Amino acid sequence: MKLQVHWNGLTATPTLREHLERRLAFALGRFGDEINHVCARLADLNGPKGGVDKLVSLRVNGRRLKSLMVTDSDSNLFAAIDRAADRIGRAIGRALERKNSRAQHHAELLPERARTQRRR
Repeated sequence: MKLQVHWNGLTATPTLREHLERRLAFALGRFGDEINHVCARLADLNGPKGGVDKLVSLRVNGRRLKSLMVTDSDSNLFAAIDRAADRIGRAIGRALERKNSRAQHHAELLPERARTQRRR
C-alpha cells in the first residue's frame, strides 16, 4: 500500500506521521493486496484561530475498488485521524462485501440461465 500525505497549513511532525501510518495500518491491514494507494490530506482550515478546524480527508484506491473517500474534522488532529481511519476501514469493508455478494449472486444465477437458454 502506497501512502501519500499532503500537509496543508500544518507542520509535518514525525509523531503525527507515525500516528497516521499506525492508524491506517490498523484500519486497512486486513484488506491486504486489495488496497493500492492511500492519499491523506491533513489541513488546518482556520490557522492559529483554533476551533473545530483540523480536517482529515482519506482517499483509497484499490484493485477491486473504485475511489473511496471519507472526511472528518475535529479540534484535535489525532482524534480526526482516528475517526477517519475507522470510517474508511468500514467503508472499504462494506464495498468489498457488496462486490463479493454480487459476484456470488451472479455465480448462482449463471447455471440457471444456462439451463433456461438450453430449453429454448
